[in-house]
Amino acid sequence: MAKSKRFKSPQELWESLSSKSVHLVEEIFFKLGLLVAKHPWKTVTLTLCFVSLSCIGVLKFHIEKNPMNLWVPPDSDFFQDTNWYIDNFGTGFRLQKVIITANEILDPQVLVAIQILTERVNSIKVNYQDKTYSMSDLCYKVPIVNLFSSGRDKRSLDSLNNKHTNINKNSSNIISDYSDPTLWVDDEFYCEFLEIFQYTCLQNNILDLWKTNMTNIKNLTRHDIIKKVQNVKENPITGHPFDYTQILGGKEYDEHGQLVSAKSVMLTWYTQVNMTTIDLNEVGNLVGTEDWVSIPLSKWEGSFLEAIGSMSLNLTGTQIFYEAGRSFADISGSVMVKDLDKLVLGILLMFFYIQFALSRFNWLEVKLTLGSVGLLCVGLAYASTIGWCSIFGVSFGPVHSSLPFLLMGLGVDDMFVMSACWENLPESASQKSLPVKIGLMLKHAGVSIVITSFTDIVALLIGAITILPSLKSFCIYAAVGVFFIFCLSVTFYVAAFTLDIKRMQDNRNGVLFCYKHKREIKVVTNKTIFQRWLALFYKHIVFTIPGKIVVILFTVIVTGFSIEAVCHLEQRFDPKWFIPDDTYYHKFLTAHDYFYPEEGNMGMVFLGEMDYIYEFTSLHNMMEKLKTSEYANNFVDWADSFHKYVLHNYNRDLLKNDSAIKDSEFNIYLSRFLHSPIGGRYQVNLKFEKQFSCGKPASKIQASTMSFRFKKFLGPKEYLPAMNGVKNLVKSTNITTGDGYRSVWSKVFATWVTDEIIAVEVERNIELALVCVMVCTVILITNLQMCLWIFLCVLLTLINVLGCMQKWGMTVDIVCCIGLELAIGLCVDYAAHVGHTFLTIKDGSNLDRSFKTVTSIGLAVLKGGGSTLLALSLLSASKAYTFQSFFKIFLLVIFFGLFNGLVFLPVCLSLIGPSAYSSKEPQNTTEMVALNEKNDNIEKHLEDG
Repeated sequence: MAKSKRFKSPQELWESLSSKSVHLVEEIFFKLGLLVAKHPWKTVTLTLCFVSLSCIGVLKFHIEKNPMNLWVPPDSDFFQDTNWYIDNFGTGFRLQKVIITANEILDPQVLVAIQILTERVNSIKVNYQDKTYSMSDLCYKVPIVNLFSSGRDKRSLDSLNNKHTNINKNSSNIISDYSDPTLWVDDEFYCEFLEIFQYTCLQNNILDLWKTNMTNIKNLTRHDIIKKVQNVKENPITGHPFDYTQILGGKEYDEHGQLVSAKSVMLTWYTQVNMTTIDLNEVGNLVGTEDWVSIPLSKWEGSFLEAIGSMSLNLTGTQIFYEAGRSFADISGSVMVKDLDKLVLGILLMFFYIQFALSRFNWLEVKLTLGSVGLLCVGLAYASTIGWCSIFGVSFGPVHSSLPFLLMGLGVDDMFVMSACWENLPESASQKSLPVKIGLMLKHAGVSIVITSFTDIVALLIGAITILPSLKSFCIYAAVGVFFIFCLSVTFYVAAFTLDIKRMQDNRNGVLFCYKHKREIKVVTNKTIFQRWLALFYKHIVFTIPGKIVVILFTVIVTGFSIEAVCHLEQRFDPKWFIPDDTYYHKFLTAHDYFYPEEGNMGMVFLGEMDYIYEFTSLHNMMEKLKTSEYANNFVDWADSFHKYVLHNYNRDLLKNDSAIKDSEFNIYLSRFLHSPIGGRYQVNLKFEKQFSCGKPASKIQASTMSFRFKKFLGPKEYLPAMNGVKNLVKSTNITTGDGYRSVWSKVFATWVTDEIIAVEVERNIELALVCVMVCTVILITNLQMCLWIFLCVLLTLINVLGCMQKWGMTVDIVCCIGLELAIGLCVDYAAHVGHTFLTIKDGSNLDRSFKTVTSIGLAVLKGGGSTLLALSLLSASKAYTFQSFFKIFLLVIFFGLFNGLVFLPVCLSLIGPSAYSSKEPQNTTEMVALNEKNDNIEKHLEDG
């Protein structure tokens, strides 16, 4: 009978599949090495041509400067609400602020000094395109609604009262705050009179109490100043309600609650920006932190900063702190751009490091050319990355400036791995031709490099699925950069490596390549002092029984502390971290927080098109609920004022259904309200279907806004519930007519929205990246046990990094998110190199194999970690928060990654490591590839071309 065929078990099938896959990958790299070594100059030429063609993509290179397209998720409410406001209103304002501090700010001498400062600001002029701009041209204008504020206005109204007798008979029932004396005259006469209804620049200045009259100010006493500041609740110039005690800081009150002293006063100038005409990619800065601003206003703000910065009040004990609308953008941008000069120094340091790590101390083995080519590979990869990403429309962002540092670290790692594999070729390989030896070198190095590069790329592409635009763009750039580093390393660098070996074989000088030494210089073959020290360290410390116990206990204890710290890691980001401590803007922010600790961020309620008459009660109730919430105060509510205006002047209640107010009546009331001294300030809060004039009914309301201030919050645990609370309150209001649009917006939401999603993004991306790294190692390494060990090393490294971040006072924010995305790929490298090398060593016990692994590849991995640390070390001297955070994260990644990869993993492998690849697989790179006739034929065929 014929013998039945035995089916393979799942384990046997897996071993067979893994054997074939590893053999296939190594054979591909062996052939590639042979081919490149056979034609090094062709390889160099083709590589340079490819890079040159890639640079054509620079023609489509785009630096994204719009913060909305960098830091804000495109599907967030903030993104949509901002665009809604621009489309419907189009006008925004920027603030210019000055804080003046003194032992007693409510002093006549201080007011005189403030008057001088105010005049200096108002006199600032700038030129742009043959036109002169001053504060009066650039300011945010509001209507003057106090018609009794000047002698002319008062005389005019006196004449009105003398000529017309149609006074409201129910005036005695009118509440004084909402009584409108202009209703005493008919609409036609009033509207003619309203031609003097002027506009003025909006500002918060204590001098407005005396209408900036220098004579009046000089004759004041402290008692006069305090009394007026405390009692006047309306701006004497504009007629708008305003509490002047709000701009005072360090206030002191007596036992009766009366103001007696203050330590600071804040002056604010409001400037206007037509947001619909601004192209942020034209006026923005390189780091994407500039808001909407016109060029004339930007120039004026620059002059404002220069003027205030050079001023002195010449009063003992006084100080000036100031900011302009451009302050944050200027300083955050200049810090990051200025620190790019460290890239040049980093390249020089890296060059010397490579020479020290690769060269031997003789004229023949100086790796001047090879080290230069290694750095050139980084530059070529960076250029190719920019070219191809530009071709596919991926914008360049501010955090991309750190990419060269990252690519330098990763690119140099590959050089050290190749050098280690070349040095570990056996003596028997010396009988082979140079192309074969290069193929043998790349056979092991290529597989090791492709494992680390592929896992890096996958981890970065996982990060690219984020909804944060800047992080997405950076991860794409980084992934493409790592890919080109890999491609250039196995082609361009291998070609240069081949040429360098030929130079050494020709006995040519390592610096002066044309000079051939007459006396033969022997290549140093003995181990370096670092290799000997490394071997002694492992043999007499790490691989001893006490050493193994210490390593395992240290890993367990540190991981335990790290897990505890991770539980307390805070999710938070503050834009102030971008501002260095020694800048004028940081000093202003510090003074502001000290003297005005309760001043929160401004917010706005956005309302779209609806039947405002029908929905008026719902809108009113919505705002009343918002006013009684725990999140906000200082409301500017046109609906409430309009309701009280109609109630007190027309005796009609807009909130009662039985009032039966018709559309025509509502529109007449609204028109008169907006042209009255009481409601004139609300004109900027409403947008109508058609423009209308005084005396004409208002047209249909298309959009409206109401403003308020959030209370001061200490962190995300307070401000995130506040943001979502006010949003839910507004959006849950029962409105059934119109487009139904209603939302809450604040400039600070750009940061809060990121804070809300960043923790979820980090957790999700790390989890997905770990899964993908595990899958990649299974595919490329194929040994399940080794893949689990590598996965454990990566997991421990991440836990340790996150724990130390918390102990270092760092938080989870968008910058750290980018750093962690890169960390996942980087910490795989160390363990993967060691794990793959361990699997290729067949002879000896697990302890012997572990020792051979760390002594053959360990120094290369250690050099690679050192190169990455050196490339990023210069970032530690940066004042930019982004670079500082990157340095801290990578320092932790390198330390724990090297420890877990070079200490913890070898100890574990020495105890319970997996078996080496089966005999069916290609042998260790230290063995000759031509152990069978097939490979001999391959070599001969390739050598013959």
